[in-house]
Amino acid sequence: MGRFQLPPRLIAKLLVPTAIPMLVASFAMWMQFADVFYNFPFQKLDKSYDFIVVGAGSAGSAIAARLSEDPSVSVLLLESGGDPNPFSYIPAAVPYIAHELTEFPYTTVPQVNSAFGIINQSIPWPRGRGLGGSSNGNFMIYNRGNPRDYNRWAQISGDNRWSWENVLKFFLKMEDYYGYWDGNGFHSKGGPVRIEPVRYTPGMDYVLAAGEEIGLPSRDANTVVQTPGISPMDFNQKRGYRFSTYRAYILPNEKRPNFRILRYSQVVKINFDDEFRAIRVTFLRHEARQYVEASKEIIISAGTIGSPQLLMLSGIGPKEHLQELGIKPLLNLPVGDGLQDHVTTYVGPFLLNKKRVSYIQERDMNLGAVMNYIKDGSGPISTPMQATLFGLVSTSFTDPSWSDIFWSMQNVGVHGALGDSLDVLFSTKGKIFRRYLKPHLGQEGHYIIQSLGLPKSVGNLRLSDANPNSLPIIDPKYYSDPKGQDINAMLEGIQVLLRLYENTTSLGGELGAHLSPRHIPGCEQHLHRSRGYWECVIRTVTGTLYHPSSTCAMGKRGDPKTVVDSQLRVIRTKGLRVADSSIMPMVVK
Repeated sequence: MGRFQLPPRLIAKLLVPTAIPMLVASFAMWMQFADVFYNFPFQKLDKSYDFIVVGAGSAGSAIAARLSEDPSVSVLLLESGGDPNPFSYIPAAVPYIAHELTEFPYTTVPQVNSAFGIINQSIPWPRGRGLGGSSNGNFMIYNRGNPRDYNRWAQISGDNRWSWENVLKFFLKMEDYYGYWDGNGFHSKGGPVRIEPVRYTPGMDYVLAAGEEIGLPSRDANTVVQTPGISPMDFNQKRGYRFSTYRAYILPNEKRPNFRILRYSQVVKINFDDEFRAIRVTFLRHEARQYVEASKEIIISAGTIGSPQLLMLSGIGPKEHLQELGIKPLLNLPVGDGLQDHVTTYVGPFLLNKKRVSYIQERDMNLGAVMNYIKDGSGPISTPMQATLFGLVSTSFTDPSWSDIFWSMQNVGVHGALGDSLDVLFSTKGKIFRRYLKPHLGQEGHYIIQSLGLPKSVGNLRLSDANPNSLPIIDPKYYSDPKGQDINAMLEGIQVLLRLYENTTSLGGELGAHLSPRHIPGCEQHLHRSRGYWECVIRTVTGTLYHPSSTCAMGKRGDPKTVVDSQLRVIRTKGLRVADSSIMPMVVK
C-alpha cells in the first residue's frame, strides 16, 4: 500500500491560517525582545525636545516627519509599538496579521439596536499599534472626503482654511499618484504617499457596465464632483506592496539628526504647569516610568480612541466622569463625546453563471499567483480581501453631491475559506457565514460590504478606570438616531444594489446574477427580501469600516461641543494640540 499524502491545496488551507499568525507573533515578540536587550540599556534621551509627538500612526508619522524638516528644531516621536511586521506589506495577508503587539484589541460595549449576530453583541474595533499605526493593516483604499465635508468643517470651526479649496492643496502635495485616474488634473506626483490602481479585477467590467445602465457611471470619486457612481479602487501601494505612512514618512526621514523615535513607549500622562501649559509627558518604556519635557509643544496623535483616553488620564475631560474614577479634573471639556463611525453590513452573495468572473481561492491562489506577485505585484495577493471596486450612492436623505452610502465591492466567489474569513471579520456567533454559504461552495459570485457614509447616530467613549493599560469603554450607539434615518438609508442602499445586480443586462442578463435565496441565519422569521428581512440582516450582521472619529472635536471657542480650536489647540491650554481623526467635527463621507 502506498503512502497516504495530503493534497497540496489542503496543506495550504491548513497551514496558511495558522502559520502566518504564528510568524507574525514570533516577529512581534522578537522585535520587542531585541529592543529590551539591545536598545533600551543604551538609550540616550535628552531631557527636553522642542516638539514631542505622541503616536506614530497615520497622522503622527506625517506630523513628526514634517516638523523635523526644520533642522533648527528637535522632534521626539513616542510610539507604543515597534516596526511594522513584514507580512503587513502583503495586502492579502491582512486577515492573518492581527496580534496584541501590533493592534489594540478594542471592542465596543454590547449594542442595543444592532449586532444581534455578533459575539456578545460587541463589535471588534482593532486599531494599529506600531510605526505607521492602522495604515499597516487597513484595506489601503485611497479616498478623499467629500468637498462638502470640508466646507462643513470650515463652517463649524469658523476657519476657512479647512474648506475644500484649501485642503485640496495638501492632498496634492501628499500624493505620488499613478492611479486609475492618472492625468485627469485632480492628482499630482512627487509627494511621499504612493497611490496605484487595483491590480486584480475579475468581473470588473461587467459591474462597471451595469453601473452605467442604472445611472452609476464610472468616475473619479476624489475630484470636486462626487456624485453617485462606481469606480475601480486606488490603493496606497507600490508594485502591489502596501505603502503605509511608515514607508511614506518614517523610513525616508528617521536618520535625521534632529529626529528621535522611541519605540515601545506608552505615554500615560501629559503634565501641566500652573498656567495649564503642557510641559512634560510621562511614559512607560518596557515597564520603566520615564519623563521628557517639551520646550515648544506636545502634539497628541494617538487616534480616535487613544487621544481622548490620554487627555482624560491627564485630567482633561468630563468633570464628573473623571471624579468618579479618582482622577483630578484640570479642565472640564467634552472629551470622548461625539463619537461617529461608518457602520457596515454584508449583502450577498450574488451568484453568477459565468466562470472566472470572481476570485475562487482554491482555483486562483496558486503557484502562478505567487509568481505573478513576485514578478510585478499583480494578482489576488495584491488586494486585501480581493476588493476591486467601490460605489457611492445617494439616498433620499441627502442630495446627489453628498452620497451617504459606500459600497466596497468584493468580486469574490464562494470559496472554502470565505465563510470562516467573514465570521472572523464580523466576529459572528454560531458561525453565521459558514452555515449560510456552505450550500454555495465553489460557485462564482460577488458580495458587498455596505457602509453608512453620513451617520446621524452619535456615541461616546469613556475610561473604564484610571489605569492607562485598561481598555476604554466604547459605545458608538449604532442606529440610535431617533428619526431612524440611518437604518432607512441603509435599506435604500440595498435596494439600489439589488437593482444593479439583478435588473441590468450586464450582470442580471449576461452573468445571470441573482441573490442567494437562502436566509441569513437569525433572520429566518422574515419573508426573504422583504423590508423586515433586510432590516434584520443590517441589525444582525453589523460591523465597522474602522473609521471612528470626532472624540476630540474641533469647533469654535465657546461652543460646548469643542475640544480643540481650528488650529487643533486644546481649549484653555497652552502648548498642547491634538492632530488625528479624533478632531473631525463630523466623520467624512
